[in-house]
Amino acid sequence: MIEETTLIYAEDFKSLLDLENSYKLYKLSNIKKLDFGYICYLTIFRLKVECICKPRKDGLDIIEKNGRFIINITFQKESEERINVKISYRGILEKLLSSIANSIRKNLEEYSKYLIGKQKVENNLRISTLKPDKVVDLRGEECPVPEITLKRELMKANRGEIIEALTDNPAAVAHTIPEIIKLFNCRYEVLKYEDYVSFRILVLSNTINTDEYVKVIKEFNEARIRELIRDKKFMSFLYTYFVKFHKVEKVNDFKNYRFNCEKDICLVSSAPLGRGWLFTGLIKSNKMVCARIDTENETLLDYQALECLKKLAGETNVMYLSLD
Repeated sequence: MIEETTLIYAEDFKSLLDLENSYKLYKLSNIKKLDFGYICYLTIFRLKVECICKPRKDGLDIIEKNGRFIINITFQKESEERINVKISYRGILEKLLSSIANSIRKNLEEYSKYLIGKQKVENNLRISTLKPDKVVDLRGEECPVPEITLKRELMKANRGEIIEALTDNPAAVAHTIPEIIKLFNCRYEVLKYEDYVSFRILVLSNTINTDEYVKVIKEFNEARIRELIRDKKFMSFLYTYFVKFHKVEKVNDFKNYRFNCEKDICLVSSAPLGRGWLFTGLIKSNKMVCARIDTENETLLDYQALECLKKLAGETNVMYLSLD
């Protein structure tokens, strides 16, 4: 067998054997768990070759379904923070196998630390160098459309996939999209272009743990809600919880505007494209329970937020979202 070796800097490698999280490191896709291992596809340039993948205690084997080639990956702890990786292969098309082994080696060197929980070395992962599995174009969309769409895409994604979200909404870039990504415990990098921003997201989970927030809304604890709205994480959660559009109203001036909603509880949002501010409010029985406005320079709450809103001019949409 032909062999390549490398080092990765980590305390443990167990998470690298969890293929449901780490399969992309090994250029695998469409993995399906069986009693004896996984059925999957190994990407060789533009080809997808059906393989069997068998995790071991100290590594894993990738075997072409008809036995035409085999790739062995073995991890051996060298010290507390160093793990030796041996990648060996044999079979037909040695040049192609060499290229695959080299790609796996580079992935492990650069990206394995992202899947390893306890890490004492600096995290230098460049997600932006990975090709996205899906591109979600949110350009031209006002809040809360980017937030609702991104939530939907993250919930559909498989762990280990790369989602690229494109947006030109300053409020979404500065305030909500990063927090929604964090709600899913995913990692991301931001690429800035001339007139839009790209979020490259490494999907580590497609569920969010927001039981506390859900309970507060269901019980509608007004005092607690007014406390939580100070937290950008809670504000962003609201955009993932209220996802049904009730109505949209065009507004030129907020001085005489009255917020009103036929539903019992509504999330109100306004964030005109290109102006860099985001208003978020929660209404119950046509009463504004809490309000928040995020601008480029500050965050204001409740009465101050509403007073600030009255000073803003220009046409914008006020969007009302409900639970049903």
